[in-house]
Amino acid sequence: MKIILASKSPRRRELLERLGYKFEVLTSEKEEVLDKNLTPLENSYNISYQKGMDILNNTDCDRIIISSDTMVIKDNEILGKPKSRDDAFKMLKKLNNTSHEVITSIYVFQVINNKITEYKDYSKALVYVDNLTDSEINNYLDTNEAYDKAGSYAIQGLFSKHIVKIEGDYYAIVGLPLNKLYNILKKII
Repeated sequence: MKIILASKSPRRRELLERLGYKFEVLTSEKEEVLDKNLTPLENSYNISYQKGMDILNNTDCDRIIISSDTMVIKDNEILGKPKSRDDAFKMLKKLNNTSHEVITSIYVFQVINNKITEYKDYSKALVYVDNLTDSEINNYLDTNEAYDKAGSYAIQGLFSKHIVKIEGDYYAIVGLPLNKLYNILKKII
């Protein structure tokens, strides 16, 4: 059965490759819109669902579609991808010398003979960031690594030296909870 990853994220692609499945990548063009009436987890599920449905509605044949969304949350505020350097700086200042939560949801759509079965799950982690100087934040922003990442950092990248510890699922922070996804896929493949 064809497996489709509904994501343009190279990190998600690399992580899914670790599970050993052959898959193709199709990118959803759905705009990620937050609903202020939903919790961060509900927003993450909603965005993940919309991405998956976009690909589902634009493909045919029997297939499995995997979609995912990552949210960085600090003091009940969702920190998305920064819109500018100033925005990224403000986010990293907010995360500085404290902890924050990261949630990643996954949706798996299985389509067999036009019958759709949906599976969903999520994973989370608590991330503790070191006490950074403004200079350290600016040096990190100079690398351009922050700009397409929720919360303005990549834990697996250059920012890793500023992570004191994590509690929970590391792969939720990177963007695809491998164990949760593997357990869904092994039931249906």
